[in-house]
Amino acid sequence: MKKKLTLVIDDEVIERAKRHARSQGSSLSELIETYLTEQTSDDSWSPPAGSVMARLTGAITPDSSGKSDDERRQQALREKYD
Repeated sequence: MKKKLTLVIDDEVIERAKRHARSQGSSLSELIETYLTEQTSDDSWSPPAGSVMARLTGAITPDSSGKSDDERRQQALREKYD
C-alpha cells in the first residue's frame, strides 16, 4: 500500500532531483522510494551517531526467561525490597 509523504526540501534541490528523475525515466517519488529502500534494506543499519535513537539503542534488552511481565515485575520488587 502506498501512502502520501510530505517533505520540506530546498527548491533548488527539488528541481535538480526532478531533472535527475526524468533523465532516469522515473518520477521523483520513485527516485525517493528507491533511495529509501536501498538505505533501509541493510540489516546492519544503525541509527546516526548522537541521535536519540542511537542513545536508546541497547537500553532495553529482550527478556528470554519466559516469565510473564507480572512475574518479572514481582521479582524486581522482591529484589528491591528484600
